[in-house]
Parts: sequence; C-alpha cells; structure tokens
Amino acid sequence: MTEAEQNNPQARPLPLTSADLPGGLWSKTHIFRHGQCDPAGIVYTPKFFDVFNQVVEAWFCERLGIDYYEIIGPRRTGLGYASVGATFFSPCMMGDEIDVFVTVAAIGSKSYQLQLHALKGGSEALRGNLTTVTTCLKEHRAIGIPEDIKAALAAYAELSN
Repeated sequence: MTEAEQNNPQARPLPLTSADLPGGLWSKTHIFRHGQCDPAGIVYTPKFFDVFNQVVEAWFCERLGIDYYEIIGPRRTGLGYASVGATFFSPCMMGDEIDVFVTVAAIGSKSYQLQLHALKGGSEALRGNLTTVTTCLKEHRAIGIPEDIKAALAAYAELSN
C-alpha cells in the first residue's frame, strides 16, 4: 500500500512496481495462452482468478512446504474463499507474461487474507485480494486455522515484510 493510499483509504490503489514490493516474496510466472483470452486477445476476467488459485496452490507446496492437496484430500480441511476481488491497472494480452507475488495481509483465527501482485514488465497489472476461511470438509463449518498452516503463514509474513 502506498503512503497516499494509507492517508486516503477511499482512494483508488496505485499500481506498484517490483521495487515497491518487499524483499523475500515468493512469486510464480504465468504466460497467458489463447484459451484464456477473448476474441480481442485480452485475458478474460475470470481467468485471473483461476491463475491466482493456481499460484496459491503452488505457493503452499513450493514456499510454505505444505502439500495443498494433502490439506484438502486426506486432512479434509477446506481452504475456501470467503471473499475475492481484484483491482485492474492495465490489460493483459495473449502471450503476456506476469510474475505473481504473494503477500500475507492478515492472519485471523479461522481465516487469512492474501494479496497477490501480478506484475507485467515490472509494473503491477492487477492486484488480487483473497480471504480464505479454513473449514472442516466433513461438517462444512469454519474451523481454526491448523497450527502448521498458521505457523507457516506467520513465518512467511515475517520474512516478506
């Protein structure tokens, strides 16, 4: 968040550059393909959320060291989104490459918030905000964030600030 955004929370966010992001952030590169675009060659909006979810899955496995699929499968812990949103700064086109950086915005008792910064050519093309609620997949109710996940989120947040 820029200083102007902190002083005026109602202001539209400004795009960040790679220099604005804290060191230590994990990122994943994605190239947009033909099937992700509309007839004009512009990435179809819902595809960004699919990319964000793929990035979060990879972040869990590659950076947090927790098998995302183990959590949902054998552990039967859901990582469902209670809220998602994005701010778009510039269009992405077929063939564009983005680097998506993950930040932990907040950690609660049953939910956590991630912010994903998708940079194209070193400038933020869009920013995603994801609030995840941990749930029991047997009872379909919110549960406390499992300790290993909470600890990994906190450690990542500390290293990346």
